Amino acid sequence: ATLPRPSTALLATFDFWSRCQAEIMKGLAVYSSFLLACCVLGAAEPVSLSRGDSREELAARVANMQARMRAESMDALFVTAEANIRYFTGFGSSFFLSPTRPWYIIVPASGAPIAVVPSIGEDAFARAYTGRVITWSSPRVHDEGISELLSVFSELPRVFGRIGAELGSETTVRMRIVDFDRLRSKLHEQGMQVVDASYEILRARVIKSESEAARMHAACRAQSAGYREIPKIIAEGMTEVEAVNAIKQLFLSKGADQTDFVVCRAGPVSYADIIGHPTQRRLQAGDLVVVDAGTQVDGYFCDFNRNFAVGPPAKEVNDTYAKLDSAIDAALQIIKPGTKFQDIYRAMAETMEVSPSGGVGRMGHSCGLQLTEWPSIHPDVTETLAAGMVLSLEPSLGIPSGDGRYVVTEEVVVVTETGYRLLSDRAPRQIPVLHAVANASRTGQYPSRVCTSA
Repeated sequence: ATLPRPSTALLATFDFWSRCQAEIMKGLAVYSSFLLACCVLGAAEPVSLSRGDSREELAARVANMQARMRAESMDALFVTAEANIRYFTGFGSSFFLSPTRPWYIIVPASGAPIAVVPSIGEDAFARAYTGRVITWSSPRVHDEGISELLSVFSELPRVFGRIGAELGSETTVRMRIVDFDRLRSKLHEQGMQVVDASYEILRARVIKSESEAARMHAACRAQSAGYREIPKIIAEGMTEVEAVNAIKQLFLSKGADQTDFVVCRAGPVSYADIIGHPTQRRLQAGDLVVVDAGTQVDGYFCDFNRNFAVGPPAKEVNDTYAKLDSAIDAALQIIKPGTKFQDIYRAMAETMEVSPSGGVGRMGHSCGLQLTEWPSIHPDVTETLAAGMVLSLEPSLGIPSGDGRYVVTEEVVVVTETGYRLLSDRAPRQIPVLHAVANASRTGQYPSRVCTSA
């Protein structure tokens, strides 16, 4: 049958809607360009960095670790945690969020790492810094790669009969404990002992290369730029949840890759919690708000917070904040290679006139591939600073009226050959004040105060 010819009116209608669609698409393209321009123009000042880890840098990390292994009489190193796998192979993935499959890396006494991984990761690990990639089909509940691991270990040269693993402080074995026990038992039957290598791993990772420090600097710049604009977007009447979601978008617009850790807690006069999830509580006049964040650029974290007041802060809060600012100054004055971590803690504690055993347990830490890393700035930590370490200085102090409320502030520095360099823009001397809802779009009272190296 012959289809009827469309009427002139129908053809005109089709033509009209086609032209409308074309104009809409043009408008969307212009709007998208506008949004992109806004993001670029509003982004933090760029920091020169090269994404990813070069094979030369990865090879140097592995060689350094192999020298540490020989010094500790280890034939091989066995790692399972995301940060350690990334550090030695360059492999990074959000797939670690899935707990179903374990991932194993063996660093032999010489040569590139050996990956023993589920088959779904074969291609990715072949492109990482690995000498061999051995796979199995996972999930395989009865044997999640243990047979493959035992086969590899049996082939490796045996000099000391010792295999290092992530058994100590601030490290984690990311596999089923029953599987780890089985692996250790089988290796023992073959005359091989599994020993703790956590200290050597942490010592290797604590010194950051220029490339690592550049990525942390980029994260700090994005986060600093976002903090400066918080008074423009956060106001009285918003819930903590609404504030966190807005702040995450702000950090991303300034150049951060990920914003997994963003905390916003508030309380009358001050707060008593800086780690909990945001709530539906609305910001109220008289609140002190803490925003603590650890954004990432190319897998590397920064970690520092900022305080904001809803209306003029109480005098005791201003006085406490001033003591914290002075404590940061005291810490910066002594940061240089050779200074002990406990000395940094004591300098801040003495400035604030508090007991070295008080507070929340420490006044800072290292950071890098993880939000917080070893060592802690603690009165008992005798490790010494070295060039390349990146630290978060984090003094805290209770307010005089008590009730468990306190104030905390934080800065990020990299240790240089002669002192330090701030990676975060220094917090303002006075606590920024958030505007009322009607005035939330006004320019905020958040001047930048950038400090240069000591």
